[in-house]
Amino acid sequence: MGITFVDVEINGVKFRALVDTGFNGDVLVSKKVAEILKLPIIGEQERRTVDNRVVKTKVSYGKLKIFDSEGYVIIEIIDELPLDVLIGVRALEALGYIVDPVTGTLRKIGLLV
Repeated sequence: MGITFVDVEINGVKFRALVDTGFNGDVLVSKKVAEILKLPIIGEQERRTVDNRVVKTKVSYGKLKIFDSEGYVIIEIIDELPLDVLIGVRALEALGYIVDPVTGTLRKIGLLV
């Protein structure tokens, strides 16, 4: 399928984001992006990385917009993220999108009940 990138807005600021269907959260951002957005920290949690390390993330929230769909999502901040923004499957589902495995692009399917 390849790698899927999408233009998004978080709290009205535009970013280019990697879509990661292996990430079971909403949104991960770098510390730099969190500072740009002035995200309020509401907690912390632990995540296991693909190389089996346990890292702490700071937890916040914000408004995510993908194409013409927008909604509020949980945003996790991680110091060692090698890119600015990563979109996970929970955010895609919340806004009614899937990754089309044939084209490698996002496809609107609507909200599921």
